Amino acid sequence: MSPLHYLVIALLILMPASSQAQGVADGDRLTFSGFGTLGLIHNSSDEAAFVRDLGQPKGAQEGWSARTDSLLGAQAALKLNDRFDVTLQGISRYHYSGDFSPQLTWAFVRYTPSPAWQWRAGRLGWDTYMLSDSQYVGYTYSWIRPPVDHYGILQLACIDGVDVTFRHPLGGGLAWVKLFAGRSDSHLVLSEALSAEMEVSHLYGGHLNYAIGPWQFRASYAQADNASDFSVDRDAAAKTPSTLLLNTLLEQAFTYDSIQLYSLGATYEQNSWQLQAMQNRSVTDQDGRIDSGFISAGYRVGQATPYVMYSRIQTSFPDIPAGESFRQQTWSLGLRYDVATNLALKTQLDRIHVLEPGLLWRNTDADWEGERITLVSLGLDFIF
Repeated sequence: MSPLHYLVIALLILMPASSQAQGVADGDRLTFSGFGTLGLIHNSSDEAAFVRDLGQPKGAQEGWSARTDSLLGAQAALKLNDRFDVTLQGISRYHYSGDFSPQLTWAFVRYTPSPAWQWRAGRLGWDTYMLSDSQYVGYTYSWIRPPVDHYGILQLACIDGVDVTFRHPLGGGLAWVKLFAGRSDSHLVLSEALSAEMEVSHLYGGHLNYAIGPWQFRASYAQADNASDFSVDRDAAAKTPSTLLLNTLLEQAFTYDSIQLYSLGATYEQNSWQLQAMQNRSVTDQDGRIDSGFISAGYRVGQATPYVMYSRIQTSFPDIPAGESFRQQTWSLGLRYDVATNLALKTQLDRIHVLEPGLLWRNTDADWEGERITLVSLGLDFIF
């Protein structure tokens, strides 16, 4: 049994015991909350199926699908005393196992000795990229989903380890730095015949943040050692010629001894305006590179927030012909309408130009060389 399993068992024992002891004196010690999304996608293409990230084995094919974006999450938090608290979070969403079986995404103990310092240990959200720690809580942002060109390539959703955060006022604003270290497992599925289990060890890094007025900035760095276990169904691969290309692409993109990740991000929120821009670069020790980024602008008018967004991704690996293995860009136009304080309706139109196919598409034809694809998405986001 891993250390995380022992930690989860200890948390589950502590939570009811503490709540029973303190519930009468202080009903706020134990709190429960939740979030979810009911989503529909219509794909115009009959040659490729759309997925939200690398962990989804099947995608939204031509027509309507509710599988890709729909999810349900729940969270429990227990305040042990003025300095210690415990948090558990689980999410049910379509993932690598081919179903909606729940996953434990957070399970940590937090120690806050002062307003400036915070320490956490356990299973933590991996927030080296701006917004990545809340990418499944659709109610917190205006889009149907975070831009797939940017966040869909993320290999990790959480880490098992520790982090420390220090905050300090600076120049009229607030500066804070977070450092983290740990390990993580994840699963990648590119087709029914091709999958990989990612074992990321010696993961460490941090990010520097600064918020002043309506602005917030972040610069991040992370490094990880990697060991991948590829699984190829040869019989299925023989029936699907495109699997051979995907196998080469997967090995080039994710077979490396170490990877370095760099990220810059900025957000602006004042009055009715909501602006966001981010840029990431991942570099492997095999000279592979993944560049992604997006820019988004929204303007709130009453209960409605229309927005526009542009995103792109480009990967480059030396052993892939012409040095290009995957390249696409997306223009998005959408509208969020806040029905209530905990309920939002959304619609989004994506026009995706697939210049070099791969990675973020499923069930592609063997001779598919990319195209312009239109997605129409509907969503209902809620918190409780």
